[in-house]
Amino acid sequence: MKLSQFRVDLENGRLEQPVIKRYHETTSTVAAAGTTTLNITNGNIFILTQDTNITTLNVTNPSTASNTATSITIIRVKDATGTARTITWPAAFKWAGATQPTLTQTASAIDIISAFTTDGGTTYYAFASGLNLS
Repeated sequence: MKLSQFRVDLENGRLEQPVIKRYHETTSTVAAAGTTTLNITNGNIFILTQDTNITTLNVTNPSTASNTATSITIIRVKDATGTARTITWPAAFKWAGATQPTLTQTASAIDIISAFTTDGGTTYYAFASGLNLS
């Protein structure tokens, strides 16, 4: 590959036409609380251990730059009890058919939720990537 095939614009934070063979994403471990915040500054993949109901879920710091999208993945790990745990999703989360997924309530179950925004967090298009992956 010739260096002239892609462009680095450090002033505007752009890397154009790169070929990426291998890359990594930063994960952020979050403990559930009544109000739980997923701060995208800490990473785009969240490992959320849920041992309580989440009545308010906040997602902060998505990109607000024009023509950009921000995606998140939530790996929800249910605690080791059979007690049901709920998440009250933000109104900004839009689900297929306006129906939120039914999270797995089995002890230690894993559910994966993905979402992305193209408008700085006003709307997140959300979907279950995998349920009951334990």
